Amino acid sequence: MKTCLICANILYNVFATHAGREVKEIFGKVGGEVTLKPTVNQPISSITWKSGLTKAAEWETGQSEPDYYTICNSGSRCQLDHTTGELKIMHLKPNEKLDLSAEINGMAAQSFFTVIALEPVSKPSVRKTCNDTQCTLVCEGKYTTYTKYSWKENNKTIAEDTTTLHVEKSNKLDKSYTCVFSNPVSTAESDPVKEVELFPGQSLRNTLIF
Repeated sequence: MKTCLICANILYNVFATHAGREVKEIFGKVGGEVTLKPTVNQPISSITWKSGLTKAAEWETGQSEPDYYTICNSGSRCQLDHTTGELKIMHLKPNEKLDLSAEINGMAAQSFFTVIALEPVSKPSVRKTCNDTQCTLVCEGKYTTYTKYSWKENNKTIAEDTTTLHVEKSNKLDKSYTCVFSNPVSTAESDPVKEVELFPGQSLRNTLIF
């Protein structure tokens, strides 16, 4: 029997090391797909993709089509390209995390992947606390794993990895601030907050801007 090669369009990836081996993390959007691309140094006569210790996809010379198992065995979820060794995995599920490896031409696995399915980030809002000359802006929204925050002044990024931004009155009426939420599969921005809205001359207040 043959192992199912899981194909997936790579949206984002990083490298990690586990048990002395390099593992590529592949991020995909829930409902979307990713493609796993193993290291191939010679023509492929056989290939087995495993999910953990269990076969997922398999092909060898003489077969017209790959065999699919376990995570690849439900409907048309996986596509294995036996010429490149690439495995596409489709219809990613919420909170899904898959550990996969590729064994090529009977050799021990050299390519290891962790597929992580993520929801798109939500659109953030900006809460402001101001006096006549200064404001503290706080970016608020639904936090998820791998969410990052940054701030733009007009269209230029001015701060990263912080939910809070301190600004001072500059009398530049065209200046605006935007909070940005992002993760490896999506980006969302708050509505811009204009300086003219931050310093209208009122006393200290705490307002939520959507």
